[in-house]
Amino acid sequence: MKKGLVLLFFHALIPCLCFAQDLKSQTDSVTKESGDYLIVSTGFQNKASFMSRDFGQKIPIFSSDLLFWHRSGAYLSTTLSKFLTTDLSWQKGVGAGFFKPLSSKLDVDFSYHHFFGASNLNSTGQDNLGMAQGTIGLDWGILYSTTQAMYLVNSPGDFFITSRHSRYFELDQPLLAGGILSFEPRFTLFLGTSNYYRIGGYEFTRNQYLETQRFIAQGLEMAIPISLSYSRLEFQLEPRWIVPTQVPDYDASTSSFQFAVKVSHTFSFKRSK
Repeated sequence: MKKGLVLLFFHALIPCLCFAQDLKSQTDSVTKESGDYLIVSTGFQNKASFMSRDFGQKIPIFSSDLLFWHRSGAYLSTTLSKFLTTDLSWQKGVGAGFFKPLSSKLDVDFSYHHFFGASNLNSTGQDNLGMAQGTIGLDWGILYSTTQAMYLVNSPGDFFITSRHSRYFELDQPLLAGGILSFEPRFTLFLGTSNYYRIGGYEFTRNQYLETQRFIAQGLEMAIPISLSYSRLEFQLEPRWIVPTQVPDYDASTSSFQFAVKVSHTFSFKRSK
């Protein structure tokens, strides 16, 4: 297995970064209908990455997600991801969390997700890990901004801070049989420690070993998700530009263009009268 390749198995943790933002976009309908929802989605990304780093690999990935939302704000999720390479297997994940709008401008989200790999990753410990996160979101007029603190449960673990800023726009006129076309330009900054390199097959000097414990800027991401939404169905194309920062010499990550496509369907189980 190539050095750093196993670290792409962290890619499936990235949806943890997006749950708060995705749930925020559904808050209006959830509040109005006071319902319970099952959101089913599947997607493809041309290149997997983690914390703005691809570790010199160009591996596409398919993924599917289920998210059950209860009107109380509690939610359960499952994920299934397949890397298009023979060196990495399927990754499965389960999670639970709580999302709560505190006002029309402020919301919070807390969750824990656990991920499982296959036996070919047992030697690295990568087949069984978790991610705990807490997010606070603020719509301050110009932008909707979230600050997210995350802890990667590993040995040793990693602590991350993600700062994400976006603004939602939609066209006034429906398109294609009533679909709503929307755009949400987004900028994300990733900061944190990088103990995760220790399971990537790299060999360290003493100084490099100490560097993995430093809290640094890991990278940034600029994206423009484009969505066509119907009552319960949504199609999304997301071009994004990934820029890793403070990359160590042994990591071959470089700036790159990525794109992702996703289809989601929302099933409503209950409506208020």
